[in-house]
Amino acid sequence: MPNPVSSPDSTSEQAAPGRLIVEDGLAWLVLDEPGKKVNVLSSRAMSWLGEQIGRLRDDPPAGLVILSGKADSFVVGADLEELATLEDSESVVDLLKRGHELVGRLVDLPFPTVAAIHGPCLGGGLELALACRYRVATLASKTKLGLPEVQLGLIPGLGGTQRLPRLIGVPSALDLILTGRQLDAKRAQKLGLVDEICHPADLRAAAEKLARASGAARIGIEAKRGKGQGIAARAAAWLAKIPVAADSLVYGKARAGVLKKTGGHYPAPLVAIDIVREGMRRPLPRALDLEAGAFAELVVSDVAKSLIGLFFLKTRGEARAASIAKGALPVETIGVLGAGFMGSGVAQLAAEKGYRVVLKDQNQAAVGRGLGFCRERFRERVARRRMTEAQMRQAMGRIQGTVDDRPFARVDLVVEAVFEDLEVKRKVVHAVEAVAPERLIFASNTSTLPIGKIAETSARPERVVGMHFFSPVHKMPLLEVIRHPGTSDAALATAVAVGRKLGKTLIVVSDGPGFYTSRILATFLNEAAWLLVEGATIEQVDAALSGWGFPVGPFALLDEVGLDVAAHAGRTMAEAFSDRIETPEVFAKMLADGRLGRKAGKGFYTYGKGPKRVDLGVYGLLGWRPKEIAAAEITERCVLQMLNEAVRCLEEGILASPEDGDIGAIFGLGFPPFRGGLFRTADRWGAGVTVGLLEGLAARHGRRFAPAARLVEMAERGERFYPAG
Repeated sequence: MPNPVSSPDSTSEQAAPGRLIVEDGLAWLVLDEPGKKVNVLSSRAMSWLGEQIGRLRDDPPAGLVILSGKADSFVVGADLEELATLEDSESVVDLLKRGHELVGRLVDLPFPTVAAIHGPCLGGGLELALACRYRVATLASKTKLGLPEVQLGLIPGLGGTQRLPRLIGVPSALDLILTGRQLDAKRAQKLGLVDEICHPADLRAAAEKLARASGAARIGIEAKRGKGQGIAARAAAWLAKIPVAADSLVYGKARAGVLKKTGGHYPAPLVAIDIVREGMRRPLPRALDLEAGAFAELVVSDVAKSLIGLFFLKTRGEARAASIAKGALPVETIGVLGAGFMGSGVAQLAAEKGYRVVLKDQNQAAVGRGLGFCRERFRERVARRRMTEAQMRQAMGRIQGTVDDRPFARVDLVVEAVFEDLEVKRKVVHAVEAVAPERLIFASNTSTLPIGKIAETSARPERVVGMHFFSPVHKMPLLEVIRHPGTSDAALATAVAVGRKLGKTLIVVSDGPGFYTSRILATFLNEAAWLLVEGATIEQVDAALSGWGFPVGPFALLDEVGLDVAAHAGRTMAEAFSDRIETPEVFAKMLADGRLGRKAGKGFYTYGKGPKRVDLGVYGLLGWRPKEIAAAEITERCVLQMLNEAVRCLEEGILASPEDGDIGAIFGLGFPPFRGGLFRTADRWGAGVTVGLLEGLAARHGRRFAPAARLVEMAERGERFYPAG
């Protein structure tokens, strides 16, 4: 597009969140918030948009194209910082009514309007695009369309719950609204969400063609919408218009799916179903009022505040990681020692992200299994359209399997994932250092052994660091990077930089037995074992904790991790903190009976052809006698153990901040996101209440519940971990 002159603006040119350009009868509204990497819909930006729409209505062009001045994004959503400042639902409703009025004016413009989408078009950005008559999106991999509000405990608030189902049908719209799933341009076109797709270089030309389309051409464009949805999807969309059929076949099914997935802990998706259902039975203006009222109630709820707070927590954590990574050394080739489940997972992810990988194990059979695992993960990615066949072949080609140490002569960073034994890990350090270049960074994936002890016999201890991945590597988002007292800044920065490239959410912690995540998890699992000894059933304990919001209960988790692995970690923790950690005989008796968990076909549950079931033989093995223990006591004891240990990690300097602690618990251990994290939970309860609960439990169950000194001090001073508000 040539360089036309921007129209005058009531705001200064520097401060304006965009510019309006009119040339050859066509208007171009370029969204470009100064000083920000992405565009968001703040009240200031919406006010400016309203001014521009007013000008265009008074002096109509042939058409309008709305596009972004940012290199790789359209609009990523509402201004969450502004939303977080709103304390009451009335303020939110007022804000939304102004937004709906603005969007309504955009919809009513008497000429074609086009959203030209390149990069993320999410939340309020998609709702703005839905208000345009046409949408064109680029085929770039960064172009994604979606309504992710449910992930923040919200529903779309700028018309998304009403305009989207009217455009693509209720079933497809509910799928996007309830999951936050993001679509690429091709899938969006197939659903009828976008009208045209194009190469990024052709975006303006394609948008201009739509904006200048004649009457007949417009009819043809709109007639194509949704033709790719298929007979089943169109039938479901038709059924959604019939109240009785829709309630059972569409909305009822959606509600059942949400309850199964969330356990009812997240109100937003259930509210979204109700608002879509009720809105589709009303004229659009009344439906939008319903949406605004529901959004306003959700945004001031504890769940939304926790999830929005978690979003900011993660954003600040990413900024800290980026700052640490600035001193990173270059890494092109990563070595992985151990081709088991964990090592192969690291190798597969590293190859997918573009690293060359050397995957070593003791024999060819083990290496072959590791390579097979990588290939299987890549095939899953292809099946889910996350990569192409060509990309899969390229990624597999980047992995070299070996039983020899010599290929490590060209490796920049090694991740060891061998057996959890100190001497074994020290031996592999020596073996690699004998052939590797001096620049090598050696990272241990140990979950409990102190990194400093592994580094004690290293020739270059300053280049030894911990990189604790979580299983399965391709699904679990957290990476816990551990710095022992001698780890250099460059080694730490390199580990963090690699973790960021792998797409992980990172925390950096100091060294110590169990570091942070394994340490607090050990106390959680240990308390579950004590509850079993005291007479609670396996089902009761697992149901209480999953009912509280954990993805699985502690005994189901132990079976997945492996009781041998858990017992080893428990011994490490008991030896390090023998003054207060007591371990029941549950694990020793289970291991003696060959109950290793899922991998052995039996643990606390049995595993076979049918669904897993509690193995009643466990009760006889443990000499168990039933005792009624309330679900509230089960959750209180397990969660308080985890929380108390997290506070100890903070006071000992293992954790740098409560924020890192909450990120680690949520993204690494499955602590319920809607509760905001361990330290947020302590603040919600109050330090005084928390200490009182711990002291009461200590009086009944012993020293393992003695409150951390920092908690006691905070209770005396009335302090919090986070600022109030």
